[in-house]
Amino acid sequence: MALAPGEDQRQVWTVSELVELSGELLAEAMPFVWVRGEISGFSAPASGHWYFDLKDDRAMIPAVMFKRANSQVPFDVEEGMEIILGGEVTIYPVRGKFQVIAEILEPVGWGALQLAYEQLKARLAEEGLFGAARKRPLPVLPRCVGVVTSPTGAAWRDMCRVWKKNAVPIRVLLSPAQVQGTGAADDIVAALDRLNRHAEAEVIIVGRGGGSREDLWAFNEESLARAIAASAIPVVSAIGHEIDQTIADLVADRRAATPTAAAELVASSRQLLLDRIAGAGRRARSAVGRQLLVTRSRLREPGLRRSLGQPARLLSVYRQRLDEAFDRVKTPADRRFIETRQTLGSTARRLTSKNLAAMTLKTSARVDGAARRLARSLRRLIEARQSRLATAVARIDALSPLAVLGRGYSICERRVDGAIVRSANDVAAGDPVRVRLQKDTLDCIVESTEKGTIPQPL
Repeated sequence: MALAPGEDQRQVWTVSELVELSGELLAEAMPFVWVRGEISGFSAPASGHWYFDLKDDRAMIPAVMFKRANSQVPFDVEEGMEIILGGEVTIYPVRGKFQVIAEILEPVGWGALQLAYEQLKARLAEEGLFGAARKRPLPVLPRCVGVVTSPTGAAWRDMCRVWKKNAVPIRVLLSPAQVQGTGAADDIVAALDRLNRHAEAEVIIVGRGGGSREDLWAFNEESLARAIAASAIPVVSAIGHEIDQTIADLVADRRAATPTAAAELVASSRQLLLDRIAGAGRRARSAVGRQLLVTRSRLREPGLRRSLGQPARLLSVYRQRLDEAFDRVKTPADRRFIETRQTLGSTARRLTSKNLAAMTLKTSARVDGAARRLARSLRRLIEARQSRLATAVARIDALSPLAVLGRGYSICERRVDGAIVRSANDVAAGDPVRVRLQKDTLDCIVESTEKGTIPQPL
């Protein structure tokens, strides 16, 4: 068919149509792609979206990751990081620019969760949140324990079973929380805050049973780590895993391997103290009983009983003398009191309304003077009696055989009849004797005797 003069057979596109068609072809040919490269020119404006280039040694692709998608990235994106990006290849129509809209980011050589864990761990360690200096001791006798966990989980049942089996007399406050899945970290933080505001628990257990790393990820969240560090009440982490430590384990004041172990840890301090108190009581009773037996045995020995007889009689005499001295002090004091009262009575009768104030002042001064003189007299008399009593007690103590023994002397007795040996004539060679020291006794055999030999003092 012949073309009319001036008719153009070319298909002419507008810019918008070409960009739109190109985008459709790209979306049809590559609905979702995975691209590996290095992040360059990363920026995160106030909108929350991420813009960066993904490059290798020969090419570069612009990329964008909107806030909805990047909020799910668990690690911090850094300049120069090598990643694998999953997303859609499109053309930005305003500039006609080829780009990738990212939906997924994964670090090369690290799992995303592991990288996020290491980054947060390093940052919190640098701030000192893991330091031993900020760890607080657990209370010795907690009367109230707070628990943050799921009320329907095995962890809560296991802890209750431990406390019931051991009959631990404590009150438990459960602050329920979701411990797995989206929003679990925020839920645990809120549960911790409730217990701190309630301010009745003396220690808090935060935990759950075991699970995969993804299941336990809430305990690696920065918000929970900072809430544990800021808690006014000591925190025990009780997450049922053994291989890795969570960030919560590192920040908590104490770590227990399982919720059961945490329940036993909280209860054991109380039981340990009660056992120590009971043991101390048993040891004290036993020591007192042994001392009573030893003392009773010594008092029953004839020689010691005779030695103690005379000081006891002397002491009774001085007690009687003290009573008599007290009576002698009391009688003059009573007499002076009566005389003073009579004087006051006669003075009061002589008072008249005309000179009452002057006489009252004069009489009050005389009474005060008499009272002071009487007090001084009584003090001097009592001090004199006390001095005489102290002298008497010192004499009694000097006469006591136990005081003599305390100065290094000893008493020698025949073992056969308990008679005290006063000269060499009282024993013969081969006789068994007992030498009594201040606190101990020695059983001896006489090897020989020497009469009339008294060692000279050095």
